[in-house]
Amino acid sequence: MAVGGSVVAAGCGGTDGGGPTYKLQTNPVADSLPAVARRYTAAALTDVSALHQIDYPESYKQQLITELFETGSVTAPELQFSFRVEFGTETRPYPRFAEREDGVYQVVPTGRTETTEQRWAFYLDYTESTPAADAQAVSSPPSSLSERDRQILAAAADNTAASRSPPLDADDTTFPYRGVTYHRGMEPEASALVPEPPFDVFESEGNYFRARAERGTATVRQFSFAAEQVADDPAGLVDYVDTTLVDARFDRDSLSPPVTDVLDTATAVSEGRLYTESGGMSDALTTITDQLGMQAAMPEVPGGTEENPSGTSFDWSLCRYDGGWYEVALTVR
Repeated sequence: MAVGGSVVAAGCGGTDGGGPTYKLQTNPVADSLPAVARRYTAAALTDVSALHQIDYPESYKQQLITELFETGSVTAPELQFSFRVEFGTETRPYPRFAEREDGVYQVVPTGRTETTEQRWAFYLDYTESTPAADAQAVSSPPSSLSERDRQILAAAADNTAASRSPPLDADDTTFPYRGVTYHRGMEPEASALVPEPPFDVFESEGNYFRARAERGTATVRQFSFAAEQVADDPAGLVDYVDTTLVDARFDRDSLSPPVTDVLDTATAVSEGRLYTESGGMSDALTTITDQLGMQAAMPEVPGGTEENPSGTSFDWSLCRYDGGWYEVALTVR
């Protein structure tokens, strides 16, 4: 019986420990397949932001993008042009397409490694002490700072959550995460904030923060990508999406009432686009997840285990139901 989008499967233990909880959630993508293809096509790969507080210069990102399409692959530090999602015992690439003069390409993640580099970080360290009389204190960026240094100071100030009581203490965080890390496009030699900040204390929201510059070892994630041409033009991309990415088409007229009940709940705004059931997986949900390709990647023991306490996730699949296209995700806990 469904109550508020939740079901306890008959004959199963429900939420009292007799079995896992399954949550099927949808996200509307578009009303037509061409619109779906457009949704997964990047307007500009340079819009992808680096995994830093301060983004890379667009010129550096363009350099990486040029290498990607001229050579077919590229490795980018702390920059994810595309990514993979969990899909039960497997992973699958989240769709990311890019139009070029000679056709449409899919940008596929091919690997991830980690290296270490010596880097500078600038941060603001909360202090309960009132600054000494001879301390140089500021409450706004000094006029002598460059535009880039002003960005760094603003980002460092955001890290402090100065309006909290008390603010965040940088000493509670390890290097380099306590501050703004210098990376490509942020040359320390051109910055007035390292190695010696031009002021001692920064005041914000009535709190005081010591200006600190620190150099240390930072872990750098390196993401690798390949560019594969999948179509000659946007119309060809629609065909590619149709034949390669669509997991299922659910036709209400050919489905049993229990299956339509699950899909209606999972796509209903009033239910938060979420269907939940506990205990053993129902026949209806089994039918749906099988057509979405999830059953083939379902672990022998789904849900949380000692080896995998976070449970099982299927983070992305694509289907059509009642004339609309949806991303579908399943979690088993």
